[in-house]
Amino acid sequence: MRRSRTLALLLLVLFGVAVLLHVLRSPTLQPAAPRTSATGTSVQRLPPPIRAAPASAPAVSPAEAARIDDSAARFNRRLRCTQARLLLGRTAPPEVLAALCDRKPLNALKILLPLAEAGDLHALKVLAFLAEGGSCNTRTPITAASREILVSLARTRGAAPETLRRLDDVLAEEQAGPTPDELEACRESLSELKKLHSGFPRQVSDTLGRPEQTLRGENELDVEIEFERKTLVHGDADGEEDLAIDLLKKGTPDSQAEAMALLRAAAATLPSARSRLADCLLRGCPTPASDLTEARQLLRDAAAAGDLSALLTLAGPTDPSHADSDPSLPPPERYAWAQFLQRLNAAGCFGAAQYSTWATSGEAPGRQSSLLAMSPADASAAQTRAAALIAAQLDRTRQLLGCE
Repeated sequence: MRRSRTLALLLLVLFGVAVLLHVLRSPTLQPAAPRTSATGTSVQRLPPPIRAAPASAPAVSPAEAARIDDSAARFNRRLRCTQARLLLGRTAPPEVLAALCDRKPLNALKILLPLAEAGDLHALKVLAFLAEGGSCNTRTPITAASREILVSLARTRGAAPETLRRLDDVLAEEQAGPTPDELEACRESLSELKKLHSGFPRQVSDTLGRPEQTLRGENELDVEIEFERKTLVHGDADGEEDLAIDLLKKGTPDSQAEAMALLRAAAATLPSARSRLADCLLRGCPTPASDLTEARQLLRDAAAAGDLSALLTLAGPTDPSHADSDPSLPPPERYAWAQFLQRLNAAGCFGAAQYSTWATSGEAPGRQSSLLAMSPADASAAQTRAAALIAAQLDRTRQLLGCE
């Protein structure tokens, strides 16, 4: 799947900025009077960051402090691993994932470069992940003020003490910024991608049997679909899903039908393909009628395998204004999957960006309070269903996601 690492890695920063702006615009905070800069431009003086009252706590022994530091390091490593798995799927070899987990991207690069130079498309995707969309020298770590505000927001919204501690550890690593090795790997990946990209038009031209000039005058999406068809290797589920995504963008009945066939083939291997196929069935493509029965089973299978999109669909939106892909899903089942998702989020199964968003969202207490909106019978059924689902599947799903 074409997922940009930049989007995911910068979600944390962007979310922090958004929260900062929200807090600063809150009517409970009175802005200071504007001051005038040397250029004559009016500049609004920002209020100081909100600081939580210091909590009295017993002194921590050196041994206990070392244990806490080790726990934080292990959890942050888990988040790096799950972030890479979430964004790269099966495109990265295991030894590359291990290097990324350990913040040794130069080791990963040594493995990837020969593969990319040989034309391995999966290796190229991992290089793009390392290159961070070309933002090697422009990515800005979060500030201490933003970090403090995010932790304060999470506390206000009911985050548990362990969640607060872990969130602060995640933000501390983000505040420290990339390591020298990460910066160097980013620059080298970007440089290599530029070299390889220069030869890509020629490769497309040779594969499709038409001059570059002719291809430039054609529809870009059509050319990409044709190239993906020609280069698709039988049994490559990731390639099948990629092609299906582009065919769905085209939006014609024929392209939708072809995409559905590809997704059915890929669904045997990829949870994400099951989730995409279910989404198509819920929306009624390629025919107007939706198929709830098959779609829900595909979603359950994908969610049990740890697909975040499927889990979010089954759990339903936390904001009533957001679209609900399956509004008729019975409340007890919705609650059960929501609680299942809460456990995975708390364990850091989807990377740093998702963990930070979840921790500051107030979602955990909000999901729990949804029981109050149910009838007593539904509430009892929901709790029973949630307990059964968690007991039967949670450990297996965490193992699949690498967050056990």
